[in-house]
Amino acid sequence: MTYISAPLPNLSLLWGRDARENTPLHERFSAVFEKIRKQALQAELNRELPFEQIRLLKESGFTALRVPVAHGGLGASLEDLFSLITALAKADSNVAQALRAHFGFVEHLLFEPDGPYRTKWLDRLGAGQTAGAAAAEGPASKRDLFSTTLSQRDGHWVINGSKFFTTGSLYADWLTVTGTTEDGQTVKTLAARNDPGLEIVDDWDGVGQRLTASGTAHFRDVHTEDADLRYGNTAFPYSQAFFQLYHLATVAGIARSAATDVADAVRRRKRTFSHGNADLPAEDPQILEVVGHVFSGAYIAGAAVERAARAIQAVADSPASEIELAVARAELEVWQVQDRILPLVLEATTALFDALSGGATLRVVGLDRHWRNVRTLGNHNPRVYRTRVVGDYAVNGTLPPAQWRVGVA
Repeated sequence: MTYISAPLPNLSLLWGRDARENTPLHERFSAVFEKIRKQALQAELNRELPFEQIRLLKESGFTALRVPVAHGGLGASLEDLFSLITALAKADSNVAQALRAHFGFVEHLLFEPDGPYRTKWLDRLGAGQTAGAAAAEGPASKRDLFSTTLSQRDGHWVINGSKFFTTGSLYADWLTVTGTTEDGQTVKTLAARNDPGLEIVDDWDGVGQRLTASGTAHFRDVHTEDADLRYGNTAFPYSQAFFQLYHLATVAGIARSAATDVADAVRRRKRTFSHGNADLPAEDPQILEVVGHVFSGAYIAGAAVERAARAIQAVADSPASEIELAVARAELEVWQVQDRILPLVLEATTALFDALSGGATLRVVGLDRHWRNVRTLGNHNPRVYRTRVVGDYAVNGTLPPAQWRVGVA
């Protein structure tokens, strides 16, 4: 594609008014996000794993966003978190998703009773350490039983087995591991990333989110502390809504990135067609309509995530006597957002190609990554089941079901 130079408009006016984008928190991380954005396309094309980007976020205090100030963190709200995840995902959605399990672990700790376990881990995360995921197992795993085992050997606990979808673990200091004890109990614990028995294989082969290291982890007598074991369902009350809205905030960021890319491409493009409507694509009303359509999708995605984040914040702020209803309300809101955002952004990240030419499909341009990344995120927690839950509540008043599991029945 051949381009011309033109000044860049203030595209933030098109995202709508989010008061959090003018806060000191956004200002604090804007330079880090911009540095990550500038590396994103080349990282994608050359398969450069984002170790450096994660290091920058640790050093800036971003990974300690929700950690209380007393433990070295920033004490940010959930609404601030989701707003900043959208901004980070606009820069590079791989980096944003790589921290999903980490921020979920922080929420788990915030709902833990005061004690040595909570203090130890909040202090570590406040100092910049991070956690990655190691819960989901491979296609043959059972739905109601983890094949990864925790057992006692020579007076201490060890982990054995393999995990899949270990998102972010390659870049983390710790892995949050879910397994089964010898007597059949579900247990969650933590393992050190540098344990000699822990092998993380970067074999994630998805069409999108290719740099999240969402592949396999093998545990061979990996040590864990007895004091770190948590038995049964230890999920924090709004965990389902939180983890799904995290994906949707990432999708909203991808939508903004795609919209920015297509506007930039049209603005700088010089070539046009004889049967077009102007001598420059930037002056062609049909092309401008396509760009406007992509931006509209990005606006709606961001606005919906912002609204749903308020519902999750309300759960965290609720007294114990009201938390069950607040959780149901938050889940129903998030499931509705999920139902509409995914097809909307998938359509927008396809339509953007209509504003350009065949050169837009070149791999070096990287525009295809937006659709691939959204499609990948949308498959992690199938929206069809969540949409049914919304309909069931609307017709029958049935509250959303409890924690779900995946595997062979």
